[in-house]
Amino acid sequence: ERTKSGLQAARSRGKKGGRPTKKEDKVEMAVKMYKSKDYTIKQITVATGISKTTLYRYLDKAL
Repeated sequence: ERTKSGLQAARSRGKKGGRPTKKEDKVEMAVKMYKSKDYTIKQITVATGISKTTLYRYLDKAL
């Protein structure tokens, strides 16, 4: 009960819980690299620092 009331109080102060999202510029760059068809998935993940699973999740949303 104390946890729920604490979370509710934090939300009322404008705080948001959960894991932070990836940087938008890195995601956009990864999608552009994928669409150019000049890079492999491995090359994109190394260049942007986004995991393969996360990359595919963003690609599903973008395409």
